[in-house]
Amino acid sequence: MTQKIKVHQTNYFYTIAAYYGTHVQTIIILSIIILLQTHAQSPFLHTDVFPLTNEDYMRRCAPVVMCNPNSKYRSFNGSCNNLRVPTWGASNTPFLRLLNAEYSDGIYKFRQQSNGSQLPGAREINTQLFLNNQWYDFDELNVLLMQWGQFIAHDITLLRPDLSVADCCGVQNISKTPTQCQNVINIPKNDPIYLNYNRSCMSFNRAVTSANFSCPLMPATFMVEVSQYIDGSQIYGSSDTIAAGLRSFISGRLRSDILKNNQNTRVEEFCPQVNRTTLQCDSSTNSRVCFQAGDIRINQNLGNALLHNLFLRFHNHLASKLLYLNQFWSDEMLYQETRKIIGAVIQHITYDHYLPIILGETYAEYYGLFTPQTMYNERINPSTSLEFAASSFRILHNQIPAQLNFIDKMYKLAFQVNLTDWMDRPDLLPMGKNIDWLTRGLVETPGREYQPSYNQLISNFLFRFNLPDITGQDLLSTDIQRGRDVGLPVYNEVRTICGIPRANSFDDLLDLIPFKAVQILKTLYATVRDIDLHVGALLEVPEEGSMVGPTTRCILSDSFFRYKYGDRFFYDVQGQPGSFTQEQLKTIKQINLAHVICATTNLFTLPLDIFKSLHDFSSIKWNCDEHFKIDLEAWREFK
Repeated sequence: MTQKIKVHQTNYFYTIAAYYGTHVQTIIILSIIILLQTHAQSPFLHTDVFPLTNEDYMRRCAPVVMCNPNSKYRSFNGSCNNLRVPTWGASNTPFLRLLNAEYSDGIYKFRQQSNGSQLPGAREINTQLFLNNQWYDFDELNVLLMQWGQFIAHDITLLRPDLSVADCCGVQNISKTPTQCQNVINIPKNDPIYLNYNRSCMSFNRAVTSANFSCPLMPATFMVEVSQYIDGSQIYGSSDTIAAGLRSFISGRLRSDILKNNQNTRVEEFCPQVNRTTLQCDSSTNSRVCFQAGDIRINQNLGNALLHNLFLRFHNHLASKLLYLNQFWSDEMLYQETRKIIGAVIQHITYDHYLPIILGETYAEYYGLFTPQTMYNERINPSTSLEFAASSFRILHNQIPAQLNFIDKMYKLAFQVNLTDWMDRPDLLPMGKNIDWLTRGLVETPGREYQPSYNQLISNFLFRFNLPDITGQDLLSTDIQRGRDVGLPVYNEVRTICGIPRANSFDDLLDLIPFKAVQILKTLYATVRDIDLHVGALLEVPEEGSMVGPTTRCILSDSFFRYKYGDRFFYDVQGQPGSFTQEQLKTIKQINLAHVICATTNLFTLPLDIFKSLHDFSSIKWNCDEHFKIDLEAWREFK
């Protein structure tokens, strides 16, 4: 029976209007059956059935979503991409689990070691294994590569800590510690950084669970609060309400602020600033600049805020070009067509330029992540896995540099800042020529070479505001602790589903992990079966041609396989409503990140391979007007 149906969305729920009646119970049961019959469909994982957490959600909590199969455009929240299971990949639906949750009580309590003892402290692990494992060789890749990775991460995953208690360390001595604060990170007495500052506690808030969404499930279930497709949701938002708030409703453009720099010498376009009653950003007590975008993390660091501003400009640039070609198009059509192009460009850059570097070009091509055309498969669940979001993609935090360089048009270092001094403070971007200078800095600065550690600043002083006090956070310890919070499986089990032999002893780890690290692991963990996923994966030696070890590459590849083949609107999929023409696809496939930068900054020349660091600022670059122009003639409706 074919039904014509329509979906109206709000922030957290879907209101359904159907032209013809239907049986809600039947739809829910069919959805559960479909879910249970759907296998991994991944060439990377040696498993074909996932835990049934999503089945519980479908049975107890999932909204009934009716879809219009003829819609040309994506929904903002990701629903109705998959017409068989419309909630797959939608915002505010559960993370996928590749393996069962690991909790000591099977429900929510942190797991214990095999002998019943507590796990080694996350900060202790960092200080023993990672903190001093640093080197400073230049990489052939630049800092922009790292920044693109974070930009994509914010498109497909958001897991928020429960911040209903602001300082979890401050409530440790009360009679009943709040649940979200019961697993703070303990600082060892001999900590090399905090030894002289009388600190014994680093605040850690557990993540919000499905119970916060009126859906209490067991074991603890965690929700992805953004659309789980690579669709530009960090720019446009993951709900109708957020998307509408970011639009100008004029000529398809996004809202923006036109600002003069502090010398009043030129005017530039920026993301709109959040309306506020004080001079400070609502999300930070330290910032006078508070940009607004589709993702709440836009202001988290200078590089991320920069890409958001460039893509806002790029959207408005393309919308103006489309209006010139099709002056009879409505605001809605201009907006949706531009959004569709932007999403396609993001997907193309990610799969054709970014992933071959991270995973290895030969590997990415062999497993279908780097292909001429994508064949959509409705049986593939495109949801973000917890193993990916809470560990594997966060392994790439080891690429983050300690400093950001601002480089002027003469390719001289204008100034340098510590990344950690400007967290949640994008104040520098509207000043002077800093958009151009920071963009050039990301392109021209060699990245941090792959190593089993995070840089010293984010390992000790993340979100440190009240200088000179030592009150910062440790990102690596937080990543380890978050893995325990969400019940990630142990490293040894994830090895097995990736086709790597299970380690029966610590010495069996020598196939992937260096000898010195294995000896330290023996002093930290009771058995080889207790090692945290994030710890083991970060220690692995990268595969040849790749930037990550085999376990991480397996999980990353599985997820990006899902985002590609489980996306009905993936940019090169044919035979769907709104599929691009061959002429339009040819245009999109010629675009890389250099085209975006040329269209949105005052940079005149860029390297052809935008993620490669040239080291020598005088090296040959390509002229924007000649090599990075974008011709949208394929979108002219009447030629």
